Amino acid sequence: MALIGTLRNKMGKIVVGAIMVTMVAFIGTDLIGNSTLLGGGDNPDIGEIAGQGITNAEFQNKVDVLSYNFALNTGRNPIQQETDQIRNQAWNALILDKAYETQFEELGIEVTNAELVDMVQGANISPQIRQFFADPQTGLFNKENVTSFLGSLQQAAPQQRDSWISFEQSLIPSRKIEKYSNLFTKTNYVTKYEAKDEYTSQNATATIDYLYVPYLSVSDSSVSIADSELQSYLDSHESEFQRPETRSMSYVVFDLKASSADTAIVMDEVNNLKMSLASSDNDSSFVVINSDDPYPFITYVEENLPDSLKGKDVGYVSTPAIVNGSYEFYKLSRADEITPDSVLYRVAKMKKDFFISDETINESYRQADLFAASAGNLEEFKRLADEQGFTVREANRIDKNSQRVGPLAEARTLVLWLYNDASVGAVSDVKEIGDRYVVAAMTSEQEEGVANLDEVRNQVERKVRNEKKADNILNTLSGLDASDVESMAVAYGDGARTGTADFQMFSSSINGVGYAPEAIGLSFALDEEEITQAFAIQDGVIVVKLSAKDLPADVEDYSTFALQVSRQRLGQNAMIADFPLSYFRLFVPRKIDEAVKEFADIEDMRYKFF
Repeated sequence: MALIGTLRNKMGKIVVGAIMVTMVAFIGTDLIGNSTLLGGGDNPDIGEIAGQGITNAEFQNKVDVLSYNFALNTGRNPIQQETDQIRNQAWNALILDKAYETQFEELGIEVTNAELVDMVQGANISPQIRQFFADPQTGLFNKENVTSFLGSLQQAAPQQRDSWISFEQSLIPSRKIEKYSNLFTKTNYVTKYEAKDEYTSQNATATIDYLYVPYLSVSDSSVSIADSELQSYLDSHESEFQRPETRSMSYVVFDLKASSADTAIVMDEVNNLKMSLASSDNDSSFVVINSDDPYPFITYVEENLPDSLKGKDVGYVSTPAIVNGSYEFYKLSRADEITPDSVLYRVAKMKKDFFISDETINESYRQADLFAASAGNLEEFKRLADEQGFTVREANRIDKNSQRVGPLAEARTLVLWLYNDASVGAVSDVKEIGDRYVVAAMTSEQEEGVANLDEVRNQVERKVRNEKKADNILNTLSGLDASDVESMAVAYGDGARTGTADFQMFSSSINGVGYAPEAIGLSFALDEEEITQAFAIQDGVIVVKLSAKDLPADVEDYSTFALQVSRQRLGQNAMIADFPLSYFRLFVPRKIDEAVKEFADIEDMRYKFF
């Protein structure tokens, strides 16, 4: 019965929370229906999932429910980082409701009452039940623990019985997800020929001789490139240069630091506290009241005493010193002889953090505000920063959901400004980020789609230059005798090199050449001693001569390779739900999750609000 009591306590914590969450959800739904309680009809959409608009109120209701659930289960309110995670879980909940549940309904996926009983106490126990009812001493699951617990519910309070029902219902989504995934994983058929191809790819080997001329061997100055050529290349290779929506900015930081006057005030207080501590007859109470250290009264053995107290008499007070931004000093309060040999010293620790006065804070803000007001655009922003000796820092390609800006943590207000109010060249008002003020200027924007040429100029220029170098190299090699790579290298001259390499069919690189999947694939299509014409690869031009290749013999069973192909198709698992949305993490194969979300045509505009 001790285990049942433990389970009751355990269940009380979780499932009472589940009932309360259900109540909050009911109340929240009522609030959504009554727009007058949520600021009238002004309830903008925060996104769209599967053709359904998601209002700000609907999203916030999910956040409130999960935040309440979090508080019930942890005994505290979430901190900022946890709040961000809860918002993500709320968004995941909406995706489950509107994208996955739509799929479940169309496919007839459900969990019957009989199936739920089977999950709890039948032949197919849910993993969540196994984990929940595991013996705390051994970690082993025993179905009798479930049976005993369920039997005890007959005598339990109605609230506890209702709580158990709520917990059982929380098992349903994971089973639906499992069924949905199985529709794909269990019907993911790999043919014998696909499995054989994988087997061959892993076991076929080849040896080649090659001639290789890297692009780096050709001087950059030997080819000229116009901007029109760069833009033309970008236009014809748009798929290679797709970019997410980002913003970039310059910013100036105004740190909040204690002034000399602030430091003097703290020093006066420290000197007064030192004198008071020296004359105190109740050191522990004195430091508990006056010290900024959470543990100001400490017991030491002699060898561990602070250096400033070693060899000192009881009553000695050390000289204040600055340690990690605070003043610290100690008083040797007592020495208790426990045995003739491990004397225990009682030490009072006084710590005073540096003080930043309202006057100093206001002056820092005034400087930042004056700077922001005087800088009407990006050009003026940089000129003023240079004149006033401020360092201009750059933060590039900032994502709309970013929480950080460069080294600035919790800089969400800056990101919101970039995406909601800013335009290229605009200067922000003063933003308070942690213990500093920040003024920013937007420098560029990249809409979702093809990158701006300026954003990818170096990459595009390298591609175009290499194409021109390839043409020059190919023209030179085309006039040479192609029967032998060594003689071709001699005839070509400086820059050409030869070598021998072994590789497997699934390889993507050649030793001495680098990334060259085209050359590897072509090698296995050659007959022994056959030589190719010169052709371009990623970093140069190559000629390949096949010396030998070994194709593996057929085998009777390719099942191992069929399983590998199947796993490659599905990809790794993606987590689609976690606490506080679910007590147990829910996973599906990543490619299935990507397909569901793509089909749902999700538009996430949370960045405009949070």
